[in-house]
Amino acid sequence: MKLTANLYSTLLQRVAMTLLTLVCAAVLFSGGFITRPALAAEQAEVQEVRLWRAPDYTRVVFDLDRQVKYSVFALENPHRVVIDLTGVVMQTDLSQLDFKDSPVTGMRSGKRADADLRIVLDLANGVNPSSFMLAANGELKDRLVVDLYDAGVVPAVPDLAMEERQEEARQRDIIVAIDAGHGGEDPGALGYDKRIREKDVALAIARAIFDRLEAVPGYRPVLVRDGDYSVQLQRRPQIARQNRADIFLSIHADSFSTTRAEGVTVYALSERIAEDENVRRVAEKENSADLLGGVAGDTSLRDIEDDLARTLLDLSMAWSIEQSVTAGSYILNSLSSVATLRRDKTQQGNLWVLRSPDIPSLLIETGYLSNPDEAKQLNTAAYQRRLADGIVQGVMRYFYDRPPEDTLVAWQKANNIAPTLAGSNLAGSHVVVRGDSLSMIAQRYGVTTSALREANNLRGDVVQLGQELTIPGAGSRSVQEPLAVEHKTVPGETLSGIAARYRVSLASLRNANNLRNDVIHVGQVLKIPAP
Repeated sequence: MKLTANLYSTLLQRVAMTLLTLVCAAVLFSGGFITRPALAAEQAEVQEVRLWRAPDYTRVVFDLDRQVKYSVFALENPHRVVIDLTGVVMQTDLSQLDFKDSPVTGMRSGKRADADLRIVLDLANGVNPSSFMLAANGELKDRLVVDLYDAGVVPAVPDLAMEERQEEARQRDIIVAIDAGHGGEDPGALGYDKRIREKDVALAIARAIFDRLEAVPGYRPVLVRDGDYSVQLQRRPQIARQNRADIFLSIHADSFSTTRAEGVTVYALSERIAEDENVRRVAEKENSADLLGGVAGDTSLRDIEDDLARTLLDLSMAWSIEQSVTAGSYILNSLSSVATLRRDKTQQGNLWVLRSPDIPSLLIETGYLSNPDEAKQLNTAAYQRRLADGIVQGVMRYFYDRPPEDTLVAWQKANNIAPTLAGSNLAGSHVVVRGDSLSMIAQRYGVTTSALREANNLRGDVVQLGQELTIPGAGSRSVQEPLAVEHKTVPGETLSGIAARYRVSLASLRNANNLRNDVIHVGQVLKIPAP
């Protein structure tokens, strides 16, 4: 009886083990609860969606964590483009996309099957879609590129090598927030004759800065106020932050008890109480602006309770102040050939409008309305444009020397493409790259070959790869002419690709360079017209 019991127990254990093995196998291989997370983990992801407008098409880029199978087709009544992706899930918010100036009116997505994704682009009008995959390259992920060509435009056959370069060059603009001081019921300082008002002068100069920067590829200006109305002091840097500004410029004009005071002064924030009487006076004048509208109080950062938050904020503020002072020196240097400088260094004061912990911020007093001669100058469109040009030149030099990594300006600097203002080189120097010649470099920066030789103590026209050349006259010329950009072609580039990069039309690029067709040559220097 004992033997029988032992045998029974052994058999029971073996049956149990067999059943357990079968259950595990069934779970692993028959689509049970373990396989579903594994399947989900294997799905590719749409991690980001980007969209922008080119001269004759709209480009939509889907950043993926791997290459996938897909199909693209267009539908009518209503117009839309449908993108089906196999084994893909959406991991980004489509509601934040900006469809401005494009035929796309909306974008939505949904599951088509358990592992498939359908994306629908709603359109205002019909388009001709073209699509292709780009492999991951450096920091760039695998991408699905969908080009929506305008009606009547035949989609180009993609040059994938060129597309790779264009994707690398496709970077964001530097955003400059321009704040015209005072406004509305607050006129600001009054001229010697009580007729010239600070708010009007500031707005005119701000608009001139806006117009100048708008013509420069890689920059996007934003006006804090674009009319005769009041904006609270605390609200002005908030508007800059909402637009993700890289720098904040507040434009003003000053007044003093005597008629002799003159010249430009640039201010950055100081957390210390200013000891200089002039700085205290300006701070008192500018900080009192909101009192007219019933807005008072201190916006001191010391109100923050949390020690860690205050420490981090203080560090950020220290960086912001440091960069503000540096940017101010660039602007003063550029303005030195345009206007009289009251102070040749960036001043610091406790100015509310500059209290932005994450944006370099400057207040620019463009002159004295209490000085009859300077007031008359400040009230003329010609002088306002000269001041605007000097400020823009300083801003561009500052960002050329320290461009944010994800910007077009950073890409331009890496590729030795130096934007110019009035033929004045913003770089100051040029590093020789493959294909450069002395005459070509001279042409690019608007100087003579002999001047370039003399500035670098060259006996002939031979230059070496990697050699750094000083550009004579960089930043020394007066600012009068419109902004200009030149581009030297490299292997694989097309005229349409260059037009798209600089956001100009193909026709305007042809006209600017007297081209009869779209044929270009390696090393050819093209003039880039203003958009």
